[in-house]
Amino acid sequence: MTAAPDLAAEVARLRAELDQAQAEIGRLGDLLGLGNRQAVSTTMGWTPTLFPVELSAEELARPTVGRSSPRQAKVQLFRTLFAGRDDVHALRWENEHSGKSGWSPAVRGGWANARRPDREHLALTDDVIEAHLGGELHAGIYPLLKGDSCRLLACDFDGQGWALDALAYLDAAHTAGVPSALERSRSGNGGHVWVFFSGPVPASAARRIGVHL
Repeated sequence: MTAAPDLAAEVARLRAELDQAQAEIGRLGDLLGLGNRQAVSTTMGWTPTLFPVELSAEELARPTVGRSSPRQAKVQLFRTLFAGRDDVHALRWENEHSGKSGWSPAVRGGWANARRPDREHLALTDDVIEAHLGGELHAGIYPLLKGDSCRLLACDFDGQGWALDALAYLDAAHTAGVPSALERSRSGNGGHVWVFFSGPVPASAARRIGVHL
């Protein structure tokens, strides 16, 4: 004959598991910037950073780029991080009638010339980047360089549970010592985790890193 479990002990165990789950929800909410919907007791988790916390003297001497920084400093920071092809860039389009949207290579003369065999692709100039940063247009880059190399890795998270998936990815990257940064997508229902490399790496190696994480 099996003895009945101690009900009080079982309730205490379940309560402890609930407290632990609420604390984890609070930590993940803080990381994502969603805030806590319940008052829970939790310890602060690690905060994802774009660059290592310990910087060299040379890195510390570099000027900080902020809202009041000169135009060229902002453009240069963008080019340093989002490094891709300079001879072409993409522009976002949206069809008001169908509701569809997407990206296409920017060509001289606009969309009417997009399918012409003699179309001329437009370069990713500083003016294009400045207009993108100012919200005047939505530009995209082509990160795959000649020789099948790249300078960055972007991981896209969508659908239900995207926030927890993205934060779990950040945790894995942090554990592996890979600096990464999370941004929320345009719709607000997804996110992108970025990994920036200090120089060109084989695209196949970058993909293996992403899949491993």
